[in-house]
Amino acid sequence: MFTPSKQKQAPALANLELALDEMVTGQGGVRPHWQTLLSAINSLPGNGLADRTENARKLLAEDGALFNAYADPRGHGQHWQFDLLPVIVTAEEWDVVEEGLQQRVRLLNAILADIYGRQRLLHEGLLPAALIFANPHFLRPARDPDMPPPSLLQCYAADLVRLPDGGWRVLSDRTELAAGVGYALENRRVLARTMPEIFRSQPVTPLRPFFDLWQNALANLASPTRASPHMALLTPGPEHDAYFEHVYLARALALTPVEGADLAARDGRVALKTLDGLKPIDVLLRRVESGLCDPLELNSASTDGVVGMLQVARSGQLVLANGIGSGVLETPALAPFMPALCRHFFGEELKLPFVPTLWCGQAAALEEVIGDFDEFAIRRCFVRREEPILPTTLDETARRALIEKIRRHPASYIAQRLVAPSLAPTWSNSGLTPHPVIVRGFLVRDGEDYRAMPGGHARVPTTHAEFFRAPLQHHGIGKDVWVLSAEDTRIAGAIVAAPQRLAPDRTGAVLPSRAADNLFWLGRYVERLDNGARLLRAALWRLATGSLGPRDMAELRALAHSLESFSLIDATAAQAPPDSRVLAQALTQAAAPDQPLHDTFHAIQKLAASVRDRLSGDMWHAINQMLGDARRRLAHGFGDIDRLIAALDELIRFAATFAGLSSENMTRGAGWRFLDIGRRIERGIYTSQGALGAFALKPVAWEPALRLALELCDSTITYRSRYLAALQPAPVLDLVLADESNPRSLAFQLRRLDDHLAALPKRTGDLTVLPVSQIANDLNAVVRMFDRGDVIRQSEGLPLSMLRDLLEESAHGLRALSNAITRAYFTHVPAAQALGSQRAAQGY
Repeated sequence: MFTPSKQKQAPALANLELALDEMVTGQGGVRPHWQTLLSAINSLPGNGLADRTENARKLLAEDGALFNAYADPRGHGQHWQFDLLPVIVTAEEWDVVEEGLQQRVRLLNAILADIYGRQRLLHEGLLPAALIFANPHFLRPARDPDMPPPSLLQCYAADLVRLPDGGWRVLSDRTELAAGVGYALENRRVLARTMPEIFRSQPVTPLRPFFDLWQNALANLASPTRASPHMALLTPGPEHDAYFEHVYLARALALTPVEGADLAARDGRVALKTLDGLKPIDVLLRRVESGLCDPLELNSASTDGVVGMLQVARSGQLVLANGIGSGVLETPALAPFMPALCRHFFGEELKLPFVPTLWCGQAAALEEVIGDFDEFAIRRCFVRREEPILPTTLDETARRALIEKIRRHPASYIAQRLVAPSLAPTWSNSGLTPHPVIVRGFLVRDGEDYRAMPGGHARVPTTHAEFFRAPLQHHGIGKDVWVLSAEDTRIAGAIVAAPQRLAPDRTGAVLPSRAADNLFWLGRYVERLDNGARLLRAALWRLATGSLGPRDMAELRALAHSLESFSLIDATAAQAPPDSRVLAQALTQAAAPDQPLHDTFHAIQKLAASVRDRLSGDMWHAINQMLGDARRRLAHGFGDIDRLIAALDELIRFAATFAGLSSENMTRGAGWRFLDIGRRIERGIYTSQGALGAFALKPVAWEPALRLALELCDSTITYRSRYLAALQPAPVLDLVLADESNPRSLAFQLRRLDDHLAALPKRTGDLTVLPVSQIANDLNAVVRMFDRGDVIRQSEGLPLSMLRDLLEESAHGLRALSNAITRAYFTHVPAAQALGSQRAAQGY
């Protein structure tokens, strides 16, 4: 057991010895709702919380629950820290919090309607104009004085702290994006998977009904004339810190995740660009800040929004949640005016006030702040992600400079009094220790009222500045928030709308063009990784034998040629003698972190993230976990041939797993087709110029060339089972080139491509750049020409010349097909937005 007095005091907080302890009473006893939980924790087998914490870490890693995971050039995100001990709130306590939050969000909504409407609050002096017109988040194009906007806040979040008197206070309002609700759901899922025992010890209110209610509420925002409204979630894309939450939330609410490049304003509607044309969107849940949503009327430099979106929203043809400009109320400078505004609108006192906050633009408040300087944290009014200034940490010169700056521009500063937030138990290797905790609560509008999620996302600040800084990804430790359920759990019965009758639909046609583009390139890159691993493994196998015989030398020479053609080694190494140190060093360094193979890793990770909503959980696990493990093994095996071969084996198994899962877990819609088209194009190029690359050398070493063709096309066992004889050109080439029953043959790739192209939506443009039937006939003709006993004795001749020309023609045609598909289906995607199309089709 621990006591609050042992907690190290953070300099941004008041005396923590006065803080309320969430688990322990002032008399040192354990609160009743914690007793059963501690009993369950104490009965955990093994190493108890240590083992379960490690399991939680693994689950979060499997889910890709990282901050900024996809923006990092090497794909390394900031790990999501999660503490297994929840913050527990009783049903009675939560009723008070929910009532206060409901009143608060109604008040904020009324203020927003006035600010973007007739602005009577400014005219009557109830709200200083300096807090609105000087606020960069007040967006004038969103204002219409003749038609006040409807509800601008469909969702809302607030950061809360509990003070020593037991009362809750608001630390900050989240009116722009209300971020963090997806993290709360993921925290609950991981905790339930990691420690199911503790949920049996307490009646915890489930979170899933809240998301069902939210989904229903979003559908009700659409026009009643829309029988089946199309709803989407607008995200900045994989480069954003919180992209994991965006995708996770879209899945939880059954929304289509879209980026600005996926949308277009046409004929008075905002529509999604799909393979079947433009599909109008009725409701758009924003995860893009207001100022970036419309380059035409707001920020012309934005690439995250849609030109003309604001005008469509004005016309009522698109509902935005939240409304444009709602972030104007996130400034804490409004705190001193909230009680009076509550009385003005509702005739009642504010039930859930801010922590003590003063706006220095008021003369009396300015003098109070200067007179009691060390008791405050100083912040600029309109800067969201800036670390607060703590006067206690400044020397005398810096203090005087800060005071002078505040006196020169008092309206630009606010001061928040240092408080002692409640302490929640947090587990570490040294046991349970108390830490200050902030709870983020969430509400959504349901008809004419707001409903609170019975839980939230708690954050334990790890530095003194974290307490006043709102973004969730700033090094805090996350916690689940439990609301113990009462018998009349209202959220569970809140969804009363009857489900709409839906007709069966097997078309699967609503595939955004960007998603099709990224699936296409995901297929290419996964296959490209597999091909590169096979070539590199074959070369390293030869090196691992120690002594190289003439056949090994010939095979290494051919492999070096193929590796160079795919940019895995440079020309100097490829032209070096097969037994030279130059080639050996190049092969062992081909998997180094700065080599093209690792660029392929990163491309797969980013592309998979961009289409995560279209991948099953098992497919995502294969990419995130299996590929990650193989990548780490590759890095650890750098310079060690045996370890490198083992890591390359893992890569090949990953590609096989991914191919199997895509075959078994994806419906045969356009998304699956584009994924498989990418794979078939890449494999066809590999077969033509990689697996059969030895035939391009002069003179051809026949037996090594045939052996490599079978090995690199994974067809050795099939050949042996069919022929039970030595290698001969005609049977080998038939198997790897013309046999349509062999999934590794060139003919198989061409036939599958032909089938896919016939099934895709028709487009203008020439997709017949690859004459499949003609090439298939030519492949069979070449095989027949090699079916002669004396062909191997010919160093050069017509059959070999035709084979080389045909392989070159096939590779060229496959690349031309890739470009034709891009022109026909993906050309509307800007180069800055399309992940896959940034890299040329040829090579690595």
